[in-house]
Amino acid sequence: MTSIELISDPEAAELVRPCYRVYDHPTILDGEKLRPGVWLHGIRRDGEGGELPTDEWLCGPLHVDAVTRAECNGADYGRLLRFRNLDNRELTWAMPGELLAGRPEGILSVLFGMGLEIDYQRRAQVPRYIASQHPKKRVTAATATGWHGPELFITPTGNIGKGDAIYQAESAADGDYSKAGSLDGWRESIGALLPGNPLLQLGIGTALAGPLLYHLGIHTGGGFHLLWDSSNGKTTVVQCAASAWGHGAYFALKWNATANGLEGIAAVRNDCLLALDELGQADPRYVGDVVYSVADGIGKQRAGRSSAARKVRRWRVMMLSSGEITLETKMAEAGKRVRAGQEVRLVTVSAGRAFGAWDALHGHPTGASFSDALKKASTTHYGHAGPAFVLALIDSGELGDLPAMLEAIKAHFKAEPGQPERVAERFAIVALALELAVGLGLLPMESGEGTRSMVELFNGWRAGRGEGPSEDHQILKAIADFIDRHGSSRFQSIKNYMDGDEKVRDRAGWLEDRPEEDRLYLFYRTGIEEAAKGFELDRVVRALDSVGAITKRKPGKNQAEKRLPDGSKPYLYHIDPARLTLGDSEPGG
Repeated sequence: MTSIELISDPEAAELVRPCYRVYDHPTILDGEKLRPGVWLHGIRRDGEGGELPTDEWLCGPLHVDAVTRAECNGADYGRLLRFRNLDNRELTWAMPGELLAGRPEGILSVLFGMGLEIDYQRRAQVPRYIASQHPKKRVTAATATGWHGPELFITPTGNIGKGDAIYQAESAADGDYSKAGSLDGWRESIGALLPGNPLLQLGIGTALAGPLLYHLGIHTGGGFHLLWDSSNGKTTVVQCAASAWGHGAYFALKWNATANGLEGIAAVRNDCLLALDELGQADPRYVGDVVYSVADGIGKQRAGRSSAARKVRRWRVMMLSSGEITLETKMAEAGKRVRAGQEVRLVTVSAGRAFGAWDALHGHPTGASFSDALKKASTTHYGHAGPAFVLALIDSGELGDLPAMLEAIKAHFKAEPGQPERVAERFAIVALALELAVGLGLLPMESGEGTRSMVELFNGWRAGRGEGPSEDHQILKAIADFIDRHGSSRFQSIKNYMDGDEKVRDRAGWLEDRPEEDRLYLFYRTGIEEAAKGFELDRVVRALDSVGAITKRKPGKNQAEKRLPDGSKPYLYHIDPARLTLGDSEPGG
């Protein structure tokens, strides 16, 4: 007798060859001992025209327990697979049925990666075996993470709350939703250091804000970009935020991932956090589009192998980014101009505080040692705070009250309508997450501190940005920069031209010196369009008018006629460069 009892499978005597059978234990069939696993019981012809039985072992015991399908649309069918891997761990995979339409490698690569033992020579038979099984049990399939109804939150590693569904994906990867240490350990090593540190509060609050979006009725995401010099602790903030859901160093990704790759990750992080470090490593050609796509929560339309349109991936995520440069600087490397919509979706927050990224060191001698302690904590205790927050919200019964709570917190933010109001709402969502976590006993902070910290950071953003729409700043700065670069080489001086100076090549306009006043730059239409490339001309004029930079115009026009030394009288934009400023910004800034 071996450690595993040898049994004769009761169905073995009823074999109708060819067929597949799964044996969880060693089995005796026709006097032969069969090892546990999936067997193909077939037949072959002998040399005399007779039939001989054949028995082929395909893989370890692999059960097809149920048919999976989406509850809402009767689609997204699949199979629920169960097996033990090479370490004798029982694993499950809700496999999308569409994989059966492709080459077997799509299925086999996942099963090999999960540790199922497979006969390499007979590997192609494993998908055929799966396709041949027709279990009667039906299980609800969730093809996206996050909320599925008001009280069920799904991650790749399990369900939180009330409901019956299983996560179904082409890969069994967990999206780095891993756990180690304990919630108490995280609370004592990271949560306890939140008081007095607005940036750390911003990071943790952003990590916890993702699950609020669904119940707030907000269908798009967005986030924050921490900007400062290297080695000041901003990456530590990102890793601590990531530790709410997974390993601090692995759940946080690098910006150098491809646009398609980030879309895939965002889909797995639905209703959660997308943490990205080192914006400087991003591809400047696509980074702006990535910000739009990730924040808006919709992937690109792509065609499948049959050229039919594939289902577009959707998600809601809160983003937290860090880097030593701004989105504007990164896009400029590819000759692109940042749009206001991108700036509002990924809000730049200064990460320069009293001690690097910190204001309160909680007994640590330096900002560097404080950062080191937090980094160690983020890779020791992780993966608990986010799920605990979601479960506590469900148990509290207050999910339906979240919109009213957000409106109450938004009253603390003084923001004019438009872009500042949208940014204020995002800070308010983070403040709401912090206040809820404090009230639920998850974060050891005083009630109200999270809101005060987010109001402070918002006011800092607003002061650094100045008043008025972001596009106005960009347009005025672009025109001021154009004048700084080309003032003497692209603009013909009217006075000097009359004195016999050579004609300026590639002329963008004319210079007019005024007695006791600053000179005027008289732009041709082509010149103003070149200076503010990427913006519609009407939008450029609105920005110039917001500061009174157009000093002269004919009624009904934005230009005024100007008699030039050659006798021509073109219509030109009369622009005073001293007025190319907005709010508290420096001229041209």
